Amino acid sequence: MNIKALTFDYFGTLVDVDQGGMAGIAEVTRILGVDSSRPVFDVYLDWDMRNVQTYRGGVYRSYRAVAQDALTGCIDALFPNALDGHDVEALTDVLLTHLVESSPPHADALEFLDWAGSRYPLMPITNMDSDLWRRSQLTRYFEHVTTAEMAQAYKPSHLIFSLALDRLGLDAHNVLHCSLASWADIDGAKPLGMHVAWINRSADKLGPWQPRPDFEFKTLSPVRDVLTQSQSATSGELK
Repeated sequence: MNIKALTFDYFGTLVDVDQGGMAGIAEVTRILGVDSSRPVFDVYLDWDMRNVQTYRGGVYRSYRAVAQDALTGCIDALFPNALDGHDVEALTDVLLTHLVESSPPHADALEFLDWAGSRYPLMPITNMDSDLWRRSQLTRYFEHVTTAEMAQAYKPSHLIFSLALDRLGLDAHNVLHCSLASWADIDGAKPLGMHVAWINRSADKLGPWQPRPDFEFKTLSPVRDVLTQSQSATSGELK
């Protein structure tokens, strides 16, 4: 394995997107004045599932447009009539502002990026609009990014992964992709020949028909050992 660049799923793998998303939903429900006894995570999860179902279930539209449709469906289902008299576009902006700006980095991600940044080109591959990505917390680590907006396609489509490889100027087998989301990233990257480290923070289970990752870890930290060993092996072969 001769790795020349690292790519990442950003939201979830590098930052705790659930925290940012719940902060956004909490502010939306506060503005709407709806029943606060419903767990914020349950409302966020309902929105998140609708969001993924929507962008996976049709032709490409911007993340912002999809998020707005998902928020409308979520609020209408859980809090009927709560949107009456409210600007859904403005509420969507509230949600997305927290989602991208208030999702805190995972501690192991910061340590790993500090180490890897001086050794490899690093690139996120994210199902996000480009302007929203630029408002996220870890942009300083990345010279380049590949977004769904750039590819006009969402993961797990091969289009977004292929565009990332083209922009890196590398063959798929020279790239290691690190991701939390198995359905989006293992399913999208493996068929192209990319190596995948599944960062399984929540002890999830793969479906029976999904491809298997090359590595599975709870955090990013062990990826450093994999890369160090790979570099040593490659150096030994060149002697």
